[in-house]
Amino acid sequence: MKTDVFCPVLRFAVCSDLHIHEENDVQVQRLRQLMQSAYRLAQQSESYRALDAFLFAGDLTNGGTPAQYRAFWDAVQSEIQPETRVIACVARAHDNWEKGRVAEKTGLRHFREITGLSTDTHLRLGAFHFIAISTCEKKGRYYSYRQKRFLRRALAQAAKENPRLPVFVMQHEHITGTVYGSSTFDGWGNAYFKKILARYPQVVHFSGHSHYPLNDPRSVYQSDFTAVGTGALRYAEFTVDKQRTVHPPQYETIAQGWIVEVDEAGRVKLDGYDFLSGTRLCSYLLHVQGEKKNFTLSPAQQKARSSAPRFPFDAKIETERSENALTLTFPAAESTDGFPVFLYRVFFKDKDGKTLSSAFVLHEYWFAHEKPTYTCTMEIPKNAASLTVTAENAYGMTGAALTKEDF
Repeated sequence: MKTDVFCPVLRFAVCSDLHIHEENDVQVQRLRQLMQSAYRLAQQSESYRALDAFLFAGDLTNGGTPAQYRAFWDAVQSEIQPETRVIACVARAHDNWEKGRVAEKTGLRHFREITGLSTDTHLRLGAFHFIAISTCEKKGRYYSYRQKRFLRRALAQAAKENPRLPVFVMQHEHITGTVYGSSTFDGWGNAYFKKILARYPQVVHFSGHSHYPLNDPRSVYQSDFTAVGTGALRYAEFTVDKQRTVHPPQYETIAQGWIVEVDEAGRVKLDGYDFLSGTRLCSYLLHVQGEKKNFTLSPAQQKARSSAPRFPFDAKIETERSENALTLTFPAAESTDGFPVFLYRVFFKDKDGKTLSSAFVLHEYWFAHEKPTYTCTMEIPKNAASLTVTAENAYGMTGAALTKEDF
């Protein structure tokens, strides 16, 4: 086999955070749309048309009730084809409690009874191992020591069989200190299995929970192992500076997930999709093969290959004044490195260049559309002499600013 040609021998889809409320709600429709799109994309392949599995990384439901699990499973069964496996894990919060009955953690039982699936899973698809871990039965805890033992044994078995092939591990929460959304400040991480995973550079770990977009370059991380954020099928969320749970306009217009392909050599291709439009948002080729020296997606490496976005050469700020407020409109900036523009910062400054007030506007990169302009409305501070807009990427790199003085 030519090493420069990627020919898949395995393909699966990964998503999380469905938050299904009831039968045929918008989340059920998005789930079915994702599954239909995944099969359609598989059929477009020239060399390998199978879709081997769907992976669902928790928060399948919004309240862990039997009706919600039935809505999830009915939707899956309406679209699944015989050759495709389903691997899922149950999250601690939304999946494992019944609304109005917080003391009763019954979601694990409902999941097993309705789907017939295991809550902790270790299986092989061809030569490749898949491990999924749900929350534990114990109240007040995310996971148990028994699950640590389960993960150690599963990883040891996979590594013994072939230490150079990727091993796919899934849980609901990010591993703390890895992908966007996993920092201690963000609050969406869990470090319980981190030391175990760190021993296996061939691990590719999928997780959700944060709802942070998968096409943010910080959502794929390599250090001791590879961590991948799955985005969400229900609403997008962000951290900006020291502000958590940022929800911009249209944040609920989202249905993201990965199509993952693996070739015979163990290379892993990640294609991130907006399944509302069927548009590919990002793509990565991972060289794991059991050795960290193959990693190319550490935060430092990603930042080193990134560059500041730029505004079009003829860009300018348009303003409309209303009493003490100003609505400004400016053109979308352009990426210079293949990564999406992250946000815009708006500053009012005095005549000496001192910042009097500021705001940010997120670039709508979490779903596929070309938005030509962005707007922001702010109060005009006393002594304001100029207005400045900068565009910034995910690593804080800022290009040349737009400035306006007559407003």
